[in-house]
Amino acid sequence: MRKTFGSLVVVLMLSPFVWGQEGSLPRVLMHRASTPDGTPIASADSARVTVPAETEADIQLLSGVHTRVNHVNDRIEARLIKPVMIAGQVALPPGSVLDGRITRVRSSGRFHRAGELAFRFEQITLPDGESEPVRAVLAELDHARSLDVTLDSEGYLKGTRGLSWKGITGGLFAFGAFGTAKLALAGGAAAWPILPAVGTGLLGYEFLWPRGNDVSLPPDTQCRIRLNYPVTVRVAW
Repeated sequence: MRKTFGSLVVVLMLSPFVWGQEGSLPRVLMHRASTPDGTPIASADSARVTVPAETEADIQLLSGVHTRVNHVNDRIEARLIKPVMIAGQVALPPGSVLDGRITRVRSSGRFHRAGELAFRFEQITLPDGESEPVRAVLAELDHARSLDVTLDSEGYLKGTRGLSWKGITGGLFAFGAFGTAKLALAGGAAAWPILPAVGTGLLGYEFLWPRGNDVSLPPDTQCRIRLNYPVTVRVAW
């Protein structure tokens, strides 16, 4: 009887310690599975966000480009200056770096042939170091008029090639000068008017058929790009 009573006393003394250990176990598991307010911790799959195609983003060029300096496959870099939001969440944060290459270059020429240039971005590196392949082209260019370039729907830049009244007047004056020189030769006049006439004609040629404008985008030029394909990134912020 004494042994039974002693065993019962030992069990009663140890039971609070045992129940305390067992009671603490669920709290530890709950802490690992959820945040303090009870929100489940996101898994690796739910932490990835897909930016759909046709999404546009504002960037700033880190390297300048010029149709008389650059060549096809030259590298080009830009930096994202505004965040890209998807469903109220930052998918592409500012400061992300875009790497690309030039895909077309043609320098300007006579008869108002304007220069042409195109490039596309092929990789984006997020601030945390993660890199993902992208395919993005130029969609909009700030201050395009002041840069003497135009941008078409395919992302091709072209220099302007307008004909001014100054060019028209110079060209007509040139043709008149050549006509005067021809009449002077036909009439057997002295040769001294010919040289000024030819010089005037060349000057008119420069006015009427000048070289077109090249495409030149200096560093820090701000523009907008458009994604041709979706890109999925891991959100770590």
